[in-house]
Amino acid sequence: MRWPPNKAWTSKQSIKGYRHFVAINYGGKSKERWISLVAVLDGNAKIRVSWEELKDSSLWESGWAQLPKDEAMSRDENYEVKLKAKDLSESVCSHPSEDSGLRVPIETSKVRPWFDL
Repeated sequence: MRWPPNKAWTSKQSIKGYRHFVAINYGGKSKERWISLVAVLDGNAKIRVSWEELKDSSLWESGWAQLPKDEAMSRDENYEVKLKAKDLSESVCSHPSEDSGLRVPIETSKVRPWFDL
């Protein structure tokens, strides 16, 4: 998997009641790389995960996976986060990276893809 990360991610487990996330920022070097993610359905549900964790296909899938209808319609308020994702609602880098394509106007000609191509 290439760096910088794609923008769309699906967690294999519910985190804060959500499974679909957008990568809004990233940083670090080597084994210290991190990604700030925000739930698609709730901009206040922010987490930071390591690049190593995001590359683990048993935990995350690049892109937005189709969820079963019953799972997509319900939120587990009593979730248990089994991942190493950190709840950093107050300290997550919440401004979009320059190559996110989420800024208006777009200030760069190179924008990261949403999915693996």
